[in-house]
Amino acid sequence: MQNTETELELTVLLAVVSGEQAVRENLTALTRQIDFEKAEIIVPFDKWSSGVGTLVLEFPGVRFHYIDDLGFAEDESISVHQHRLYDRRRAVGLMLSRGRIVAMTEDHALPAEDWVKQIVAVHEQPYDVIGGAVENGLDRPLNWAWYYCDFGRYGRPFDRGEVLFVSDVNLSYKRSALTATYDLWHEFYQEAAVHWAMLARGGQLFLDDRPVVFQMRPRLKFGQAMRERVNWGRVFAETRANNLTNLYRFLFSIGTLLLPLIMSSRVLGHMRRQGQTLITMITTLPIAFLFLVGWSAGEFLGYLLATPNRGQGISDVLDEAKANSV
Repeated sequence: MQNTETELELTVLLAVVSGEQAVRENLTALTRQIDFEKAEIIVPFDKWSSGVGTLVLEFPGVRFHYIDDLGFAEDESISVHQHRLYDRRRAVGLMLSRGRIVAMTEDHALPAEDWVKQIVAVHEQPYDVIGGAVENGLDRPLNWAWYYCDFGRYGRPFDRGEVLFVSDVNLSYKRSALTATYDLWHEFYQEAAVHWAMLARGGQLFLDDRPVVFQMRPRLKFGQAMRERVNWGRVFAETRANNLTNLYRFLFSIGTLLLPLIMSSRVLGHMRRQGQTLITMITTLPIAFLFLVGWSAGEFLGYLLATPNRGQGISDVLDEAKANSV
């Protein structure tokens, strides 16, 4: 990593996703927990989120950084490539970070009152990459459906342990892990690509239930949520397919036909594990199924449109296949 400034105990990187109001609410919670002599909060933003910069007057201790060079994320049809902005913002934030521990979250993921304390505590363990719990903060069917399609596996209760996936909505690294993978994220940070590389190099991902964030998206609409599901399914598949031969891209694309049923069964399992009521299950599952159809359609497009690399073998494909779950 290129930042040579004095190292701090902790960097919190807040990714702008929902916008100014969500950033304000998140920072209000975060700044109460931060000792700015030992830690920092970084909020990268750009021309597509310029309103966020006005918050510097409300939060003078926070480091707001305007991104001039969007690189690959520079696109006039940015709504089609929204994920590129998030990837670029995270990469810039990581480049600027000075913490011995670097934590990442999103503006609409409200941290628990002891989140910062718990992030530091979990890194007393030897693991380089530690994900935390993600809970739904809004009790309505649309938000429950969205939550279970993306974060059900991270909902408490769960057993702490090594896993194949952690979420960048509630995630922290030791600096050494980021330094070792600098070549993978210095321009654009894509969670799956970085973590798959870490696993391939013998690293470990650990899931711990002590750091907790709450998904808060009160203005989420069905159409918006469906578009996001399709787009993120496509991103996931493109990331994987970049290292697949044409044959395995074809096999994975055919497999997407089964994904809505397979992933719906996993959603139901997460709901039962968390002790959800029958009413919540009945009102949530139909919406979740539609979102999962959207995700599967996105995956299909990702496999269809990605550029293949003919160097991957069957063992690598089977390892990656384990990751395709809710």
